[in-house]
Amino acid sequence: MARTAVILVGGFNGMGLHTLFNVVRLFGKGVKNFFFIQAGIVDAESFKGKDELERLEEYLKGSLEKYVSYVRSQGFYARAYPLIGTDVVESICTLADKVFAEFPGSIFFGGRIVFKEETLLTRGLYNYVTFAVQRRLHQLEIPFVIVPVPVSADLMPGARPSLARAETTYRTSSDSRQAPSDPAR
Repeated sequence: MARTAVILVGGFNGMGLHTLFNVVRLFGKGVKNFFFIQAGIVDAESFKGKDELERLEEYLKGSLEKYVSYVRSQGFYARAYPLIGTDVVESICTLADKVFAEFPGSIFFGGRIVFKEETLLTRGLYNYVTFAVQRRLHQLEIPFVIVPVPVSADLMPGARPSLARAETTYRTSSDSRQAPSDPAR
């Protein structure tokens, strides 16, 4: 049975990329499918009408498509799951249960920002969703691995992560692979 990595991301950024590259580093070529979940929250403050909802949906699809395109360029199957809801943890866990039923070999991953000196505030503020999803998925007997993401200059707001070094984890620049059109089973 092929392994499927399901990675929670919060946009196309250093945290998501770090999590992706660590999945590859930890599991190597054993992972054949990469699924990405990104959830957008709708609340009374942020919801200002249909146009705002459509913008949020387009943002989610756009950032997820960057992950999917990258993984497919490496010769792997990839899929995106944009979610919009009022309860991010509930939305993610409901989808995770469905994905796990379809792909029982799936392992779910989330990044955890690690500060040199962590406080209760930084732990809760930056990592709440990851911990809450892990707790719920473990209750459903779905494997969820938290990948540590140390804070560095690459992860600061506005910084652009360097892909050059991490990309060699997948392939050299001379490789060219065709992504499968269906997930490996």
